[in-house]
Amino acid sequence: MPVIALVGYTNVGKSSLLNRICGAEVESKDMLFATLDPTARKMTLPSGQNVVFVDTVGFVSRLPHSLVEAFKSTLEEAKYADIILKVADASDPLREEQLRVTDEVLHEIGADENDAMVVYNKCDKLHLAPADGLSVSAETGDGIAELLEFLDHKLADRVRPVELLLPYDKLSLLSELRSGGSISAEEYREDGVYVKALADRRSLHLFLPYLI
Repeated sequence: MPVIALVGYTNVGKSSLLNRICGAEVESKDMLFATLDPTARKMTLPSGQNVVFVDTVGFVSRLPHSLVEAFKSTLEEAKYADIILKVADASDPLREEQLRVTDEVLHEIGADENDAMVVYNKCDKLHLAPADGLSVSAETGDGIAELLEFLDHKLADRVRPVELLLPYDKLSLLSELRSGGSISAEEYREDGVYVKALADRRSLHLFLPYLI
């Protein structure tokens, strides 16, 4: 299942953005390292594809040396994410400097080659949103639909719509479908289980004998 990691400075609203996207409450406090551990939430994109959003620890520049390695270890999810959302506070005058530091940190942990997009949160506090990246507001919901559309587009080539008739001795493949894609219809018939789904292209070979 694709993983989408939210990274960026503390207090840019990553947890609030995760709440808005997934509709799940995540504790958020106005303090350094408010999110002490990565928080994962599963959701279904508008296309029907299941993904996991991971909210990583918020960070600051000039971190005390004694905390640097411990901090970097909290960003392992970003290193292996399919897409990284670099979240910044659109209303912060230091946002460009903070994004530069974010890029440096991603480079240091080996995540700078991952697909990434800048997401400016708190755009409701500005009259004119930044021209680059995507502008959203976790507070009002503005831009969230466009963000989900962007993610759907980026991940579109990783899944393929399929219709299958699985024999009853092959029902273990349903778990494979759910882990890599999503199931939109499931009907138990005399000769097997009819399934309409989005299948991960990397595991498509498992389903070829059962395509209808």
